Amino acid sequence: MNLSGEMIRLNLTEIKPEGWILDQLHIQMDGLTGKLYEIWDSVGSYSGWLGGSGENWERGPYYLDGLVPLAYYLKDKKQWELCCKFIEWTLGSQDEDGNFGPVTSKEDYWSRYVMLKVLIQFQEITGDKRVIPFCEKYCIYLNKKIRRKPAVEWSKARIPDLIYCVRWIFERTGNEILLELVDELEKQTLNWTDVFRNFPYTRSTAHYLNWDKVSLLRKNLLDEVFVYHETHIVNITMGLKYPAMQYSFHKDKKYLDIAKNAIDTLNKYHGVVSGAINGDEHLSGNLPTQGAELCSIVEYMFSLEILMETFGSAFFADTLERLAYNALPATITEDFMAHQYVQQANQVLVSKAKRNWFNNDDTANMFGLEPHFGCCTANMHQGWPKFVNSLWYKKGNDTLVSMVLAPNTVCTALEEEPVEIQLDTEYPFRDTLTYRIKKAPSKEIKIQIRIPGWCKEPKIISESGTVGREDEWIIISDRFHKGDEFQIVLPMEVRYSHWQGDSIAVERGPLVYGLDIKEEWRIFKEVAGIKDYEIFPGGRWNYSLLKNGKIRVIQNDVSKVPFSKKNPPVRLIANGKQCDEWKIENDSAGPIPKSPVMNDHKTVPVDLIPFGCTKLRISEFPYYVRE
Repeated sequence: MNLSGEMIRLNLTEIKPEGWILDQLHIQMDGLTGKLYEIWDSVGSYSGWLGGSGENWERGPYYLDGLVPLAYYLKDKKQWELCCKFIEWTLGSQDEDGNFGPVTSKEDYWSRYVMLKVLIQFQEITGDKRVIPFCEKYCIYLNKKIRRKPAVEWSKARIPDLIYCVRWIFERTGNEILLELVDELEKQTLNWTDVFRNFPYTRSTAHYLNWDKVSLLRKNLLDEVFVYHETHIVNITMGLKYPAMQYSFHKDKKYLDIAKNAIDTLNKYHGVVSGAINGDEHLSGNLPTQGAELCSIVEYMFSLEILMETFGSAFFADTLERLAYNALPATITEDFMAHQYVQQANQVLVSKAKRNWFNNDDTANMFGLEPHFGCCTANMHQGWPKFVNSLWYKKGNDTLVSMVLAPNTVCTALEEEPVEIQLDTEYPFRDTLTYRIKKAPSKEIKIQIRIPGWCKEPKIISESGTVGREDEWIIISDRFHKGDEFQIVLPMEVRYSHWQGDSIAVERGPLVYGLDIKEEWRIFKEVAGIKDYEIFPGGRWNYSLLKNGKIRVIQNDVSKVPFSKKNPPVRLIANGKQCDEWKIENDSAGPIPKSPVMNDHKTVPVDLIPFGCTKLRISEFPYYVRE
């Protein structure tokens, strides 16, 4: 039984990462993901999710949510055994009623939502026959328990993640008690569909909520607590999947419009050029010096992946690529050994200092093991591995959909026969996609390829098959044979986009470009062998760009470190002028000067590199015009 929607998500065992994205996964495993169990007690041997006396809430499940698929993709025996250690303890923890997990957090629902997502991935990889009955039993227990003890706060705000899990379990069991549970969950959840339909938070959360007041008296301020959860950036990015969940069970197309409008509205009032939604840690407006939390980036990615599956719309894939190819790598070091809690689209200083955050502390934009708070340390690992699982989908019995573009090989079945297709590409750094048929069924099939929204006119090079164009899709139909191949070229023209305060940004393909600022890294402290860093600018950062000026493109090799500052795969040379009035204020770049900027400085070449290659950057610029 398939409730998912327009597309059928592939089992994660059916997609094999290759090329630069495989390199990125290896970097991740060699970094904090592969080391965290040994150095960080929150997910270490004392974890409550191993029966220990340590952290027993969300951090262990968060960590596994990324480690399980990563260990599988890399065939890492050591890390897979670690995953199994957590899984075995969890499966063995279920009581007679159906509840599971650490005893000390047994009344909490939220952490169980995350562990259910972990178990789903584990089952898809292993086929372990214990998982589905285990999850079903928990849902039956929850259907009774949650009526007596309703969900509150985090468990209430994040119910869409639970419904996602219940949907998966129902598709495999058909147990109608799960439909009763969904009905009850829809009554109890913070109704994100209503929030998004009539979005009330068009300004920074500070306009609606006094953080000092809430932090002191939160339990007694019900209205404020309600606003607290509706403006919490991670809740919001998780909540974006709720229209998809409602569509799954009610099949009303209005939910597609609600989801699209939600993203458009969030971008309008709180979005920045990287694709992130500003929240430090609550919605904070669209100034490029506000922060975007790493947890919200990876959770936004996961919600977009579910929206793609449910509605089959290329809009969500465009949004996902912008986020994954810009915001995600920018907030984690190249070696995956340190990260920021929040990043800035215009970030000219990384340091322990007071900034205009809503409720983050002075360390929030530093790079390190656990800046500000440890949720991102646990949760960041899901970003790239789950992204791999979003590259292909099925549509009906005869169509494979190349939805998100990255190098990989897909091995699945169409018309009950095996099919294997390799996508050889260096996208998003290059414009060419080469599809090679490695194994083909005997019947005609269709390959449906997304045309990114930024691409004006794709070029199709194919010697066989019927080539069609349908809105944002290329469709190639044929009785393919082993060895067949075709190419799609997506010309990447440099373009300017407009952002807060009439600023401009430079884009090419799905990549955003930032000023290549010389970075001086200084060790702030060391914890468990992991260094925390401040970064200071070693050169000028305050430039304006020539509006609609010609930009030269320099392509370099895509190295083993795809998002490299030292060796960026692409470099752009723009025309710019010093902008002396633009200075550091409140330990961040000051307000963007009003454009057009007027000064007597000479036009000079300005180096721009992919946003994801930068740690200091200007990505939203003032502009000047030709005299």
